[in-house]
Amino acid sequence: MTVECLKSSMLRIERYFGKELSTDERTARAEVYAAALKEIPDDVVSTALLKALTVCRYQNQLLVDWCAEIRKIQDIGRPTANDLWNDAAVAARKIEANLYYMHIGSLITVDGKLNRDDLKRRNAEIFAALPVAVQRWAGSPEDLSDIFSSRSTADLRQFVRPGFDRTVQDAPVESLQSPALPGGAAPAQIGGGTT
Repeated sequence: MTVECLKSSMLRIERYFGKELSTDERTARAEVYAAALKEIPDDVVSTALLKALTVCRYQNQLLVDWCAEIRKIQDIGRPTANDLWNDAAVAARKIEANLYYMHIGSLITVDGKLNRDDLKRRNAEIFAALPVAVQRWAGSPEDLSDIFSSRSTADLRQFVRPGFDRTVQDAPVESLQSPALPGGAAPAQIGGGTT
């Protein structure tokens, strides 16, 4: 949040509540707001403030409501845990198939024969296409395959999925996005990213 945004937000807050603050009170609130919202872009701060003012009853409660509205805005671009779980399951099945062909020696495709190194490279590419938070949760391509292939659907749902959901919930939004494509091109994002 820039200084200009902070000043306009402070003015908007004072006008809304109809209570002019003393210089000391204004300085203290500005310092608290600046510390709490320093990493948030101005457009998100302004939009969230307007929404927070519609639900806030007491000026002393404003920062809590303001931060809650900021979280709601930031979570719009956040993929759901269910989407990430499905992506991990699909990747695990692909990796498992490649591991099978690595075990038997090779795979013959229309493009030619894929040896163990080619299949290992494909597994690394499949794993690298997953968001960073999912990669950290799984550990490696082999571990991801093992998680999904060695357990029943009921075990996955009851014992594995809760830990996955906690990991995804606690992860920052940036680590839930798909990694950049080769050559520096970023993947398309619905709703845009943060600046």
